[in-house]
Amino acid sequence: MKVVIRVGPSCNLCGLCEEHCPAGVFEVSGGALRVRQELCIYCKGCEALCPVKAIEVVALDEGLEISRATALRPALRGRER
Repeated sequence: MKVVIRVGPSCNLCGLCEEHCPAGVFEVSGGALRVRQELCIYCKGCEALCPVKAIEVVALDEGLEISRATALRPALRGRER
C-alpha cells in the first residue's frame, strides 16, 4: 500500500509524532520535520495524536493510479482522424 503523509502549515514541531510513531516515520531536526513516508504502516496514530491537526495520512489505492492519457481515452474515442 502506498501512503502519502501531508503535514500542514499549522505544524509547530512539537515532536509528539516523532516520539510516538511506531515506525519511525518522523524526525524533528534543525527546525524542520523530516517525513519518511516509505516507512509508514498506516496506523494513523500521528493524525489522532497531533494537537494542531497538522497531519493527514492518506492511503493511495494503487489500482486507481492511472495516467491522464488512460483516463481520457474513452472521451477521445471517435475523435481520431
